[in-house]
Amino acid sequence: MPWMSPTTFSGKGHRRETCAEAIRDSLKPRELATFGELDQRVRQRGAWKDETIWQNLMACVVNLPPARRHWKSVEPFPVVHMDGRYELYDPNRHPKVID
Repeated sequence: MPWMSPTTFSGKGHRRETCAEAIRDSLKPRELATFGELDQRVRQRGAWKDETIWQNLMACVVNLPPARRHWKSVEPFPVVHMDGRYELYDPNRHPKVID
């Protein structure tokens, strides 16, 4: 493959999206999804390794403060519920996350 600038190619997704973008695009507002469901949806969008999907999901979770401290440059967007299901974070519906 010829060299491509980062603005030309930003990820391994079929639409050149990053893994985090594929995760975000796999959830609809107010939808609850299990890890298995998200994993399957993300795999349909690109060729990421298991570890890439897991780490991107951990890094993006709003209510997982240790991950937010480890991956400081990542903008968090899903919230994980006590039952393990994921949902897009909505500050009008979900409690404020405290570090």
